[in-house]
Amino acid sequence: MADENESGSDDKKKGGKLGKLIVWGLVFVMGAGTGVAVPLFVLPSNSTDASQPAPDENRMDIPEPDETLGFVDFDEVVVNLNDSRYSRYLTCTFSLQVSGTQKEAVQKLVDDNNVVLKNWLIAHLRDKKLEDVRGKLGHNLLRREIHDKFNEMLFTDGIERIQDVLFQDFKVQ
Repeated sequence: MADENESGSDDKKKGGKLGKLIVWGLVFVMGAGTGVAVPLFVLPSNSTDASQPAPDENRMDIPEPDETLGFVDFDEVVVNLNDSRYSRYLTCTFSLQVSGTQKEAVQKLVDDNNVVLKNWLIAHLRDKKLEDVRGKLGHNLLRREIHDKFNEMLFTDGIERIQDVLFQDFKVQ
Protein backbone atom coordinates (compact mmCIF):
# COMPACT_ATOMS: atom_id res chain seq x y z
CA MET A 1 0.00 0.00 0.00
CA ALA A 2 2.88 2.31 0.77
CA ASP A 3 4.38 1.42 -2.61
CA GLU A 4 1.17 2.45 -4.37
CA ASN A 5 1.18 5.86 -2.63
CA GLU A 6 4.80 6.50 -3.56
CA SER A 7 4.31 5.63 -7.25
CA GLY A 8 1.13 7.78 -7.41
CA SER A 9 2.94 10.83 -6.02
CA ASP A 10 5.81 10.30 -8.49
CA ASP A 11 3.33 10.34 -11.37
CA LYS A 12 1.80 13.56 -10.05
CA LYS A 13 5.25 15.17 -9.76
CA LYS A 14 6.16 14.08 -13.30
CA GLY A 15 2.81 15.28 -14.62
CA GLY A 16 3.26 18.64 -12.87
CA LYS A 17 6.72 19.10 -14.31
CA LEU A 18 5.55 18.10 -17.79
CA GLY A 19 2.62 20.52 -17.56
CA LYS A 20 4.89 23.39 -16.52
CA LEU A 21 7.29 22.55 -19.34
CA ILE A 22 4.44 22.60 -21.88
CA VAL A 23 3.13 25.93 -20.54
CA TRP A 24 6.57 27.54 -20.65
CA GLY A 25 7.11 26.17 -24.15
CA LEU A 26 3.86 27.73 -25.32
CA VAL A 27 4.79 31.05 -23.68
CA PHE A 28 8.15 30.97 -25.49
CA VAL A 29 6.59 30.19 -28.88
CA MET A 30 3.96 32.92 -28.46
CA GLY A 31 6.62 35.43 -27.41
CA ALA A 32 8.80 34.61 -30.40
CA GLY A 33 5.79 34.85 -32.70
CA THR A 34 4.88 38.21 -31.25
CA GLY A 35 8.45 39.42 -31.72
CA VAL A 36 8.25 38.53 -35.40
CA ALA A 37 4.68 39.72 -36.02
CA VAL A 38 4.75 43.10 -34.25
CA PRO A 39 7.31 44.75 -36.59
CA LEU A 40 5.23 43.67 -39.57
CA PHE A 41 2.29 45.68 -38.26
CA VAL A 42 4.11 48.56 -36.56
CA LEU A 43 6.84 49.44 -39.06
CA PRO A 44 5.85 51.30 -42.23
CA SER A 45 5.44 49.17 -45.31
CA ASN A 46 7.66 49.43 -48.37
CA SER A 47 4.78 50.49 -50.57
CA THR A 48 5.18 53.98 -51.94
CA ASP A 49 2.51 56.59 -51.49
CA ALA A 50 2.18 60.16 -52.74
CA SER A 51 3.56 61.74 -49.55
CA GLN A 52 6.96 60.04 -49.81
CA PRO A 53 9.28 60.52 -52.77
CA ALA A 54 10.30 57.47 -54.74
CA PRO A 55 13.74 56.10 -53.83
CA ASP A 56 15.19 57.34 -57.13
CA GLU A 57 14.07 60.91 -56.35
CA ASN A 58 15.88 60.80 -53.00
CA ARG A 59 19.11 59.47 -54.50
CA MET A 60 22.10 61.80 -54.45
CA ASP A 61 23.81 62.42 -57.78
CA ILE A 62 27.19 62.95 -56.19
CA PRO A 63 30.28 61.32 -57.66
CA GLU A 64 32.48 58.89 -55.79
CA PRO A 65 35.10 60.45 -53.49
CA ASP A 66 38.75 60.65 -54.45
CA GLU A 67 42.02 61.55 -52.75
CA THR A 68 41.91 65.30 -53.46
CA LEU A 69 40.25 67.62 -50.98
CA GLY A 70 37.71 70.32 -51.62
CA PHE A 71 36.42 72.99 -49.26
CA VAL A 72 32.94 74.50 -49.17
CA ASP A 73 32.79 77.82 -47.33
CA PHE A 74 29.88 78.56 -45.02
CA ASP A 75 28.60 82.04 -44.11
CA GLU A 76 29.72 83.83 -40.97
CA VAL A 77 27.50 83.23 -37.97
CA VAL A 78 27.23 85.60 -35.00
CA VAL A 79 25.11 84.57 -31.99
CA ASN A 80 24.68 85.46 -28.34
CA LEU A 81 25.79 82.69 -26.03
CA ASN A 82 23.47 81.37 -23.33
CA ASP A 83 24.62 83.83 -20.69
CA SER A 84 22.55 85.37 -17.91
CA ARG A 85 23.06 88.89 -19.27
CA TYR A 86 23.53 87.96 -22.96
CA SER A 87 26.78 89.89 -22.87
CA ARG A 88 28.89 87.22 -24.60
CA TYR A 89 28.65 86.41 -28.25
CA LEU A 90 30.31 83.99 -30.61
CA THR A 91 31.48 84.78 -34.12
CA CYS A 92 32.57 81.95 -36.35
CA THR A 93 33.24 81.14 -39.97
CA PHE A 94 34.10 77.69 -41.18
CA SER A 95 34.55 75.48 -44.21
CA LEU A 96 33.31 72.00 -44.86
CA GLN A 97 35.99 69.56 -46.00
CA VAL A 98 34.73 67.26 -48.76
CA SER A 99 36.18 65.16 -51.53
CA GLY A 100 37.45 67.17 -54.50
CA THR A 101 35.14 65.42 -56.96
CA GLN A 102 32.12 66.09 -54.73
CA LYS A 103 32.84 69.76 -54.06
CA GLU A 104 30.51 71.24 -56.69
CA ALA A 105 27.59 68.98 -55.80
CA VAL A 106 27.99 69.62 -52.05
CA GLN A 107 28.38 73.38 -52.69
CA LYS A 108 25.08 73.40 -54.58
CA LEU A 109 23.38 71.41 -51.83
CA VAL A 110 24.71 73.76 -49.13
CA ASP A 111 23.60 76.81 -51.12
CA ASP A 112 20.12 75.34 -51.65
CA ASN A 113 19.73 74.52 -47.93
CA ASN A 114 21.64 77.50 -46.53
CA VAL A 115 18.65 78.98 -44.68
CA VAL A 116 17.79 75.71 -42.95
CA LEU A 117 21.42 74.95 -42.05
CA LYS A 118 22.04 78.45 -40.73
CA ASN A 119 18.82 78.40 -38.69
CA TRP A 120 19.82 75.12 -37.02
CA LEU A 121 23.35 76.41 -36.41
CA ILE A 122 22.16 79.65 -34.80
CA ALA A 123 19.68 77.82 -32.57
CA HIS A 124 22.31 75.26 -31.60
CA LEU A 125 24.98 77.85 -30.79
CA ARG A 126 22.54 79.99 -28.78
CA ASP A 127 22.11 77.05 -26.38
CA LYS A 128 25.85 76.93 -25.71
CA LYS A 129 27.39 78.50 -22.65
CA LEU A 130 30.87 79.98 -22.48
CA GLU A 131 32.14 76.80 -20.78
CA ASP A 132 30.75 74.70 -23.66
CA VAL A 133 32.86 76.46 -26.31
CA ARG A 134 35.97 77.12 -24.23
CA GLY A 135 39.22 75.37 -25.00
CA LYS A 136 40.19 72.59 -27.37
CA LEU A 137 37.59 70.16 -26.05
CA GLY A 138 34.70 72.59 -26.57
CA HIS A 139 36.03 73.56 -29.98
CA ASN A 140 36.33 69.95 -31.16
CA LEU A 141 32.95 68.96 -29.71
CA LEU A 142 31.31 71.83 -31.57
CA ARG A 143 33.05 70.82 -34.83
CA ARG A 144 31.79 67.25 -34.39
CA GLU A 145 28.20 68.37 -33.65
CA ILE A 146 28.13 70.57 -36.77
CA HIS A 147 29.70 67.77 -38.85
CA ASP A 148 27.13 65.20 -37.74
CA LYS A 149 24.07 67.44 -38.09
CA PHE A 150 25.04 68.86 -41.50
CA ASN A 151 25.65 65.34 -42.84
CA GLU A 152 22.28 64.25 -41.46
CA MET A 153 20.42 67.23 -42.91
CA LEU A 154 22.07 67.31 -46.33
CA PHE A 155 22.49 63.64 -47.20
CA THR A 156 19.34 61.60 -46.64
CA ASP A 157 20.95 58.44 -48.01
CA GLY A 158 23.03 58.05 -44.83
CA ILE A 159 26.44 58.46 -46.49
CA GLU A 160 28.58 61.10 -44.78
CA ARG A 161 30.11 63.24 -47.50
CA ILE A 162 31.32 66.03 -45.24
CA GLN A 163 34.64 64.78 -43.92
CA ASP A 164 35.41 67.56 -41.45
CA VAL A 165 34.43 71.03 -40.28
CA LEU A 166 37.37 73.46 -40.24
CA PHE A 167 36.99 76.79 -38.44
CA GLN A 168 38.53 79.78 -40.19
CA ASP A 169 37.52 82.19 -37.46
CA PHE A 170 36.25 81.47 -33.97
CA LYS A 171 35.89 84.37 -31.52
CA VAL A 172 34.09 84.65 -28.22
CA GLN A 173 33.68 88.20 -26.97
